[in-house]
Amino acid sequence: MGEQIIYDMTTLQDTIGSMSKLLGVDERQITKYCVSHKDDYDVEGFFSLLGLSEYSLLDFEIYITSLHVTTDKDNCSSVKKYGLLNLQQALIKDTPLRAYLEGFGVFIEIDKKQIKYHDKVFDISKEYNGINKPVDWIIYKLYRDFQLNSFFYSDNVLKYGGGIRRRPEFLYNLADFLGEPNIEYDWIKGTNCYVIKYKTAISQLADWTFDIDKDKIDYLDETEINIHKIKWFLNQSLRRINNEIFYNSIDDCYSYLKNDVFVPVSDILRVYSENEYLEEYRIRE
Repeated sequence: MGEQIIYDMTTLQDTIGSMSKLLGVDERQITKYCVSHKDDYDVEGFFSLLGLSEYSLLDFEIYITSLHVTTDKDNCSSVKKYGLLNLQQALIKDTPLRAYLEGFGVFIEIDKKQIKYHDKVFDISKEYNGINKPVDWIIYKLYRDFQLNSFFYSDNVLKYGGGIRRRPEFLYNLADFLGEPNIEYDWIKGTNCYVIKYKTAISQLADWTFDIDKDKIDYLDETEINIHKIKWFLNQSLRRINNEIFYNSIDDCYSYLKNDVFVPVSDILRVYSENEYLEEYRIRE
């Protein structure tokens, strides 16, 4: 196992510094390349210009940082106890989300694929085949889209749609499905928003995070897949640097953990309140 590197793209300077450490090149060389290749950056050309070998990327144990937005009524007690959980795990373990739903008489049984609501039992075992009814959103969120989604970088993670700054997106879908709007609205009362910065190994991220199609995976060996993934986030780094230097703006870059992965407490680097996040990243709203 090689030297561990925490690769951070959450700020411009962290991005340049992470590239410098991983590639063993001076930060000024990175900046110079980006300045002289406006909108024409490419990791292959960058490697060729500096005489770098892609196989040297495998000498390190790389962890990538991400920013995750969550809301909580109890000062992130669940996060401090369990780490960051995916939606299924958050509904199975003794978490504030599960306790909150049980307070409404809602019991979600992931394995049995059913939802109990007071004296009613809803079957959610049908095969997902697109979204046509409210129940389809429930099935999709619980069994297809339950992984942890975060940001490698963003202008402002708090501006992401879906109302994640106010409540878990799933509560909106559940309230709509059960016809009980207070399931969504009561969570918002007395809830605080947090931005959690964590690290994760490349192997813990879903392959489609890196734009690898299923057909390509079938004929690439493990070494080739790992190189592809590292070169992908190096290219995203060049993109971030380019856009911030020339346009003073960046697009969101998303990270998706594998379905069965959670973030242990030991991999959480920082828990920010909204104001702490905005101050740390110098964001004006």
